[in-house]
Amino acid sequence: MIYDISVITMLALFLFSFVVLIRWILKKFFKINIPNLSRIRIVVVSLLSGLLIVGLGYQFRTSAQKRMDEQSESKAAIESSKKARAKSESKAAIESSKKARAKSESKAAIESSKKARAKSESKAAIESSKKARAKSESKAAIESSKKARAKSESKAAIESSKKARAKSESKAAIESSKKARAKSESKAAIESSKKARAKSESKAAIESSKKARAKSESKVAIESSKKARTKKPKQQYKNIETIFNMHSIKYLSNRRIFAKGAGVVLRNFKVIDFGADKMKQYHVLIAPKNASHTYFLLVFGDDLYKGRITYDSRITVFGSLNGKSRINDSQINSGIAQRYAGKRVILVLIDKIQVKN
Repeated sequence: MIYDISVITMLALFLFSFVVLIRWILKKFFKINIPNLSRIRIVVVSLLSGLLIVGLGYQFRTSAQKRMDEQSESKAAIESSKKARAKSESKAAIESSKKARAKSESKAAIESSKKARAKSESKAAIESSKKARAKSESKAAIESSKKARAKSESKAAIESSKKARAKSESKAAIESSKKARAKSESKAAIESSKKARAKSESKAAIESSKKARAKSESKVAIESSKKARTKKPKQQYKNIETIFNMHSIKYLSNRRIFAKGAGVVLRNFKVIDFGADKMKQYHVLIAPKNASHTYFLLVFGDDLYKGRITYDSRITVFGSLNGKSRINDSQINSGIAQRYAGKRVILVLIDKIQVKN
């Protein structure tokens, strides 16, 4: 269409120029003037002539030219259809890529949420296992302390029964010796009164009485020696600071602590924190003077100490070490501060406790 318009315009300009040239030649050389042939009319005539010529040329074109025009039109149509198809395909590809990207992003979000959920669940499981382990360790420590206390109480009862038996036996021996002595003396008096005239017989009676007295006294001595032999010697407690390094004891194995921690004294340790549970058991956290971050845990009742404990108190403990543990929920619930939760502690089985306020 644009090609036809350009051809018509060129033909019109050519005809306009040709008519103007003819008019100028007629006027100049032949003195012929055409007054009614104005420029507007020339332009209109030129345009109409161009249209006529183009139309005639389009109608009388050859079959080869028609075929070329049809091919060019079909090519143009094919190109336009290809462009439209390519445009639609590019739009479809963009849409599919967007959908695939959104799908992959949603899958990645789902995977990340699953991983985060699994991580949180594993953390919760680890925390619960730690709490259960700490609870079981505290129960084991309480059970072992109860067993040790029952054992010490049974030993004390056995010792007291032995002492009472030895005392009763010694009293019976003294009574029997007194009776034997009185009997021998009465017999000697009767014999001396009857046999006053026989000096030798009186001397024999005196000798026999002396022998009986010596025999009874020897029996009393034997009984007293038995009593002294059956009496339990007083236990000697060693200072813990001479046996262990207070800075590294919390890193030792339970085997080494049990092997060297029997019969020790923790002298003048300072109170770090304390509390009491529903069973009226004191939970006291103590530390030595030169190692304030090495903690020892005491758990005891009114049977060992009934006084007052403050943060300024100094505690001396006689007993044995019962291995390692950590501060758990039972200690925190009794009143020990939350900042000590999970700290390493050394457990102590208490024989005797002294508190200086």
